[in-house]
Formats: sequence, C-alpha cells, structure tokens
Amino acid sequence: MTDAYVHVVAEPSAIQQAANAIAGRDSVSAVHLVTGEHDITVQLEVESKEDIASVVTEDIHSVMGVIDTETHVAYEP
Repeated sequence: MTDAYVHVVAEPSAIQQAANAIAGRDSVSAVHLVTGEHDITVQLEVESKEDIASVVTEDIHSVMGVIDTETHVAYEP
C-alpha cells in the first residue's frame, strides 16, 4: 500500500461540500479542513504509486468546487 496526501484548494463557498464529496471516495482514508494556503487535506491509501495520478485526477479534481491540488507521496523512513 502507498499513502499520499493531497492538499486541495476549493472555491470558498464549496469547501465543506467538496470535502464531503471527497470523503466518500474509495481510496480516501481521511479528510480534514485545514487553515493556510490549502482548504482541505486528503489522505489517500492506494495499492501503488501508479494509482495516485488517476485517483487525484478522476476522484478529486472531478469534485465540484475543487480548483487546484498539490500531492505529496509518503515514504517510509
């Protein structure tokens, strides 16, 4: 399994709705509303690193209100 963290920028009026929609996706293990330059942080749990791109583009960017994302892949120390 591979974990990744996706930082999401959403339209201000759609932050809560976008977070709720993202939380319902299969590969999503956690969703948090956060302060700072991003609005939502999403933890993904996928089978392999190769799955991350499709999850981000198909499952997160397709959510109404999502403007931009920044993805970070977690590696074991």
